[in-house]
Amino acid sequence: MVKLLNHALSCILYGFLWVFAFLPLRLLYIFSDFLFFWVYYVIRYRRDVVIKNLRLSFPEKKNEEIVEIAKDFFKYFIDSFFEAIHILHMSEKDAMTRFKYKNPGLLREIYDKGDSIVLLLSHYGNWEWLASLEKVSPFHFLAIYKPLSDRCINKLYIRIRERFGGETVPMKKAYRKMVAYQEDKKQNITFFLYDQRPLGNELNYWITFMNQDTPVLLGAEKIASKLGQTVVFMKIRKVKRGYYESEFVIISEKPSSSNKFEITNCFYNILEELLKEDPSPWLWSHNRWKYNKVDFVK
Repeated sequence: MVKLLNHALSCILYGFLWVFAFLPLRLLYIFSDFLFFWVYYVIRYRRDVVIKNLRLSFPEKKNEEIVEIAKDFFKYFIDSFFEAIHILHMSEKDAMTRFKYKNPGLLREIYDKGDSIVLLLSHYGNWEWLASLEKVSPFHFLAIYKPLSDRCINKLYIRIRERFGGETVPMKKAYRKMVAYQEDKKQNITFFLYDQRPLGNELNYWITFMNQDTPVLLGAEKIASKLGQTVVFMKIRKVKRGYYESEFVIISEKPSSSNKFEITNCFYNILEELLKEDPSPWLWSHNRWKYNKVDFVK
């Protein structure tokens, strides 16, 4: 009964958000400003986690600076939620105006060579608006996702990511899908959110990232090496509220010839540069440094 009730409530929430997303973005930002006060000052949602992560990542910064970055993060974090649902009804013209691609010609060059792309992203900027990539790229767009337990909310995120014609694929089926497309000579660009924390049984490789011992995923590097697909990092920068720009950076054109961990290390080096340039639009509320290296490396 409880499970059924929760499902019903999530479906009602889905319907509400679907209608709510019709509002102009400027009105959604008014709700965002209102929620910021409650989330940061009243509910204090993961505020301690954010402050801790920032202090460990930027030990040279004063407490006042850390607090300001934390506030900027929460403003961005809440904005990103409203921006994500807004794409459900966003026009193609508006999407291309608000999320610009600086060098889409690079994708055409890779396509003309007959290659496919493994696109590495982080939880930085507005990664959900990347759904518009289908409109500037000659590739078929694959978005890998981890299915949510609730069907209604899962459906919502699939609609967001397939808004402009891309295709979502569950994480466990991603490799088979990529192999099938390669065998059919269907060139695709597959995006991986690559800065996630590995599960406890996957803590096989650690790096120093943002001044801390950090376990990292290796899946995208392994898949790119097996399939021989070009690896590209997508830099996303926040220009101003509601506007982003992105730039494609080639990490490896021949991943099968790259040294072990080279691709992953390069990804985190670029990401660290972005965070030092502007730390606020990254997912600091995630408990990224939950694990202690000494507990796993003997």
